[in-house]
Amino acid sequence: MSERPIVVIVEDEEDSREILKELLEYHGHRVRTAANGQEALALLDELGDRACVMLLDLFMPVLDGWQVYEQLQARGMLGTVAVLITTSAPHRAPAGAAVLEKPVDIPRLLEILEERCAER
Repeated sequence: MSERPIVVIVEDEEDSREILKELLEYHGHRVRTAANGQEALALLDELGDRACVMLLDLFMPVLDGWQVYEQLQARGMLGTVAVLITTSAPHRAPAGAAVLEKPVDIPRLLEILEERCAER
């Protein structure tokens, strides 16, 4: 049996990032985190197709969520990793992107992760 796919959390607020990481790990998910978009892209390069879902904040330093989303589109990676925009401003999310409004509905998130990561 292969290793379980990885959920990538991209969030600049450390407390939010760590709480979400612990919660998802408690529910059996493998998790890696990034504090900004530049770290997120480097992490995806490292993980390759082991990443199943990326939870992507929009408002971050270095590279923001819009820039990361554009990079993923340009690299053709949106079919490889499911991107869920996590934001308190869902109306500002990139057109066509899946959005989870903050505060994140945890039962809904767990449901999405089970669907997306089980497909691997």
